[in-house]
Amino acid sequence: MHSSYPVTDKVVSVIVPAFNAASTIRETVKSALNQTYRNIEVLIVDDGSSDDTKAIAAELIQSDARVRYIHKQNGGVASARNRGIAEAKGDFVATLDADDLWYPTKLARQMERFALGGPNTALVYAWCCWIDSAGNVTGSAPPTRLEGNIVAEMCLGNVVISGSNALIRRNVIIAVGGFDESLRSRGGQGCEDWKLYMQVAERYEIAMVPEYLIGYRVQPGSMSDDFEQMMRSRRLVETEFTSSHPELAVHFAHGEAILARSLAVRAIDRGQIFDAIGLLTNHSRGRFIAGFASLMWLMAGSIRRAIRWLGRHDHSATAKFLPNSSDSADKFPYARPYN
Repeated sequence: MHSSYPVTDKVVSVIVPAFNAASTIRETVKSALNQTYRNIEVLIVDDGSSDDTKAIAAELIQSDARVRYIHKQNGGVASARNRGIAEAKGDFVATLDADDLWYPTKLARQMERFALGGPNTALVYAWCCWIDSAGNVTGSAPPTRLEGNIVAEMCLGNVVISGSNALIRRNVIIAVGGFDESLRSRGGQGCEDWKLYMQVAERYEIAMVPEYLIGYRVQPGSMSDDFEQMMRSRRLVETEFTSSHPELAVHFAHGEAILARSLAVRAIDRGQIFDAIGLLTNHSRGRFIAGFASLMWLMAGSIRRAIRWLGRHDHSATAKFLPNSSDSADKFPYARPYN
């Protein structure tokens, strides 16, 4: 294809932070190695694992010379990502959490979008599907086509959705200071990726690929399931940004309400009604009636979604995943070989 900006021959460094990830990391790394964009390196950053993560990494290195292994003391996901970025050789960086999966054309489509975007495009994202522990697709994020200077829209929530989504110029990540490792020590781990994307959006343009190319694993026990920590993490980021961008305060407040409702929906779906009440009433600044009314509305919505889901899905057959469709499929193709 014609490129207005020559980037499609550049090295992409894939950073895979891993902590006790033996059960998923093999499939995750294979989904990176099976990318149709072949000019990549994969850096597994072992964040002090005590399971078989190192042994599996050794197997992957033996099977593909593009894989590298880095071991460090446990310091959290931001610390592991930053270590990988520091040792990366590529001009572009993509972080991939050790339990997520990529569709084979993910990087190729993002690099094509970079080529069309020009030198001021710093980050390209795509759409995400939700997958369970077995790799089954359980849903998808609403498709968005936000591009360009979207810092105000980013205040409302993480447009990129997942830390396994964005492809970013390495020099831009370094220029904004990398992932904030201090959020963990401040009891606010969880929004490191959103903060970085906000910092990028402050200075550069964002672009997107309108296809579902990322399988984001959502399961009980994940970091985003600590609802109080996620809200605390967001508020820490908000405080930093509103001090320098007071004009965005209204956007941040609206975004906080959106996150509280989103987490409440997840809590309801898992039967954690008291957590949902806490999220909604805290956001309503202690007004229990307002929070309770919101809870009833969300519970009704959850029931409607469940009914629609049962009506759409025929479990007698397995559908093929369609990366350019808004329809969910039953299985994410995490190990499709490159032809």
